[in-house]
Amino acid sequence: MQHMINKPIRILGGGISGLSAAITLADKEYAVELFEKSSYPGGRFIRNFQCLRNFGHNEIDAIDEIGKIGIYLKPYKNLYKIIRYSKSYNFEVSNDKKPIYYLLLRGRSEYSIDSQLAKYATNMGINIFYNKKIESNDITIVASGPSKADSLAYCEVYEDCNISDTGHVFLNKKYSPDGYIYVLPGPIKGEAILVICTTDSSFNFKKLKILLDQFKGEKDILKNIFYKSTQKSSQNCIGSCSLLSKPYVNNKYYVGEAAGLQDVTAGFGIRYAIYSGYFAAQSIIDKSNYNIQISKMFKSQLEFEHKRSIRFSKLTNDDIDKIFQKVNKEFGNKLNLEEYGSIRGMI
Repeated sequence: MQHMINKPIRILGGGISGLSAAITLADKEYAVELFEKSSYPGGRFIRNFQCLRNFGHNEIDAIDEIGKIGIYLKPYKNLYKIIRYSKSYNFEVSNDKKPIYYLLLRGRSEYSIDSQLAKYATNMGINIFYNKKIESNDITIVASGPSKADSLAYCEVYEDCNISDTGHVFLNKKYSPDGYIYVLPGPIKGEAILVICTTDSSFNFKKLKILLDQFKGEKDILKNIFYKSTQKSSQNCIGSCSLLSKPYVNNKYYVGEAAGLQDVTAGFGIRYAIYSGYFAAQSIIDKSNYNIQISKMFKSQLEFEHKRSIRFSKLTNDDIDKIFQKVNKEFGNKLNLEEYGSIRGMI
């Protein structure tokens, strides 16, 4: 028996949190209107490669777990190996049995997860309005991205790179204070993204770019990866990592980074975005308490990551070297996921 609600529920923001909410509502035959200020889904991003962590969640496969709530994602690549670097040491984390991370395309592409979900939403009868603003009083779910800039990231996408199916993460306080630099392979052979991020409020994007250029010119692994490569694009991004005390307030549900749902130490907000959108929709459907749901699902994890961030902010490069040296001494320079999980609280 159909019970389509006459007055549509309006969602501000056409990224993955807003689309997840829309799909969940439409599945229960609610009328939904979604408003995206850009001309394409996930308009915050031009062309961005992101990770979905596939460990640390009760060993459940991350893609399968999200699929159980009706949100289906298609990664462009499975990542089975990452290498983490301090100033003087490194160690590899690898797993042959399942991906450590799923790599997902964001932004302006028919293959991005934003476009995947938008296509699915449209097929469900959801009305998506692009290049259109709407009064906040008419909005029920706010999925408009970061509410404030707790972190900054500067990203560059390259082609013709010498990169394998491996991720690289660099911890170096001289070049990325209270942050990190990383490289991920892209969906096209030879494509890669290079990112520098920080939670240091004294930084700006111009300074981040200068530091990234310096680091890229000094680090041999990066010289090798980007030798004869061509830069295709660059982008400035902000992140909001401070969870709102009440993500549901004044008859509005705040989801994704609009609610401050972002992993401050790893920057992987995809899972948070999708589940917060889902929980907001479920709260509308079954009249459950959204604030309690968000607290139960995310609060302890966010608190753990914030504690990691505080510890990391106090470390010097010498301190980080000592931790990596200790890891090398205990495990060698190749760790499995269980071994890596045992040291995540340290670094």
